[in-house]
Amino acid sequence: MLRRLSFFLFVIAAVVGAIPAVAQDDAAGPVVVADVRGPLDQRGLDFMVDAIGTEDAQVVVLKLDNPGIASGDLADLFRLLETSATPVVAWVGPERAVAYGGVAQLLNQVAVAGAAPGARIGFTAPTVVDDTLTVIAGEWAWELREDEVVIEDVDSLEPIEIVQPTIGQFIAALDGMEANTGSRSVVLETATEIVLDDGTVATVSSVEVRFLKPTLLTRFLRLGTRPDAAFFFLVAGLAAAAFEFYAAGAGVAAAVAVLSLFLAGYGFATLPMNWWAVVLAVLGMGLYTWDFQRHELGIRSIVGTILLLWGGLWFVGGTAQISTKWWTVVITVAGIMLFYLFAMTTIVRSRFGTPTIGREHLVGMTGTAETALQPDGVVVIDGARWRARAHRAAAVEPGSPVEVLAVEGTTLQVAPPVE
Repeated sequence: MLRRLSFFLFVIAAVVGAIPAVAQDDAAGPVVVADVRGPLDQRGLDFMVDAIGTEDAQVVVLKLDNPGIASGDLADLFRLLETSATPVVAWVGPERAVAYGGVAQLLNQVAVAGAAPGARIGFTAPTVVDDTLTVIAGEWAWELREDEVVIEDVDSLEPIEIVQPTIGQFIAALDGMEANTGSRSVVLETATEIVLDDGTVATVSSVEVRFLKPTLLTRFLRLGTRPDAAFFFLVAGLAAAAFEFYAAGAGVAAAVAVLSLFLAGYGFATLPMNWWAVVLAVLGMGLYTWDFQRHELGIRSIVGTILLLWGGLWFVGGTAQISTKWWTVVITVAGIMLFYLFAMTTIVRSRFGTPTIGREHLVGMTGTAETALQPDGVVVIDGARWRARAHRAAAVEPGSPVEVLAVEGTTLQVAPPVE
């Protein structure tokens, strides 16, 4: 009798203990939101592929705000959308978010497509913008649109089934919708209704929502994938390099220059660049530096400003999909003008000014050239570093002895000493 009672209690305990596990297995999985913004490159596409492969996700939401696919192969992503066992949906938002080119075509491949009011979708060709602006990937091609549609409601554009202003409301609106995958059909469970104290009914999320972002390295590299940012990093890097040369600092400006030019280079590798515009921007910076070297900001600086504006406005050739905003170019060029006019002049003057040495006593002193004087460069006189100009364009190599002939402001006129 005791054995039967013990066995009976054991069975009850096992059944009761299994109830939470069964309930957990039956519970809807989390909603995974993959968020990557800006022009897409291969790293951005790979991030989407990895997000779709999340094993325990009930549904994967692609949060889109991308003015096209700048470079990369999106075939793997499109094929995965056809074969994934996990439902994949997409939402273009928030307000004023864009989805152009291949990103717009993604909306025709996912199980459910949504957008925020005010989102803009269109310019579907080319699918991927490369150097020749060709259409890559044709088997998934959507209708070709040479304009954009501003989303107002579900009737604004055919693929759009849900229009909600926030990602949370979009996820709640997915509740009860049937999403087809490559192998099955899934009824989504993302929200539940609750009764508030005042008797009104509110819809709230009933599942865990996970937000995925690219790795720190990917996000760092992708800083240069926006045309505006690539232009800024180029001119900022060149300006920092000039500052390091003339101010002869401790290397901080050099590190900034290297980092900025590296990010600009990553942007060049992924964006559809107009290389002639890049050359114009570099020439513009060269003219600014030339004028600064001659202690004036005159006609060369004016021409340099024009070249910078021209190069910046036509920095990329991504048609209507990927372009540079004019106001960001104007702000960047204005910043460069102020940098050369005030920051470079003031800091370099203070760096090379040496209060312990009376400038009127420098004439006749000798020292050595730290850099080549062609005709401008840097010399060391009695342990102090000075900006210098070779008298009558005399060729002076690094390490050569020099003699001070005259002082003009903070610049020394020097020449090889007479033997």
